[in-house]
Amino acid sequence: MISFRKMKLGDLENIYKDTEIRPLITVTPKGKKFAVVIELDEQIIGGASGYVENNAAIAQSVIVKESDQKHLYKDGLIRSLIHFLELDGIELLFINDIDPLYQIIGFHELQGNEDFLSNLGDEANNDIKINHTLWINLKDFFKH
Repeated sequence: MISFRKMKLGDLENIYKDTEIRPLITVTPKGKKFAVVIELDEQIIGGASGYVENNAAIAQSVIVKESDQKHLYKDGLIRSLIHFLELDGIELLFINDIDPLYQIIGFHELQGNEDFLSNLGDEANNDIKINHTLWINLKDFFKH
């Protein structure tokens, strides 16, 4: 059975031992951390992690192990991440990855003229790159 859930403290050792998904927990901490994992038959097969600054989340690591269902698992992971972040009151999510899957989900390419850019903190402004970052308004996602 597959599940998408927030990472627990007890997951850290198993994630650290797996070199493929280790970057989920070894990215440089920059603020309040978040992490969501994919669990298949009680084994973590991927996840997404990053930090929150002001009302925005920046995904630093999105990993899904190779499998026949990788595309489907990644889709579910990102949609679950959006759900968990929105429940925590976060308004925007940024990902530095121009994977077409994100655009199918509803992400937009950052152009640099968006009004919300002036409200981001210093860390977020340093991490997002015009024309290399995708973003989504989490509240608008659930209106569709």
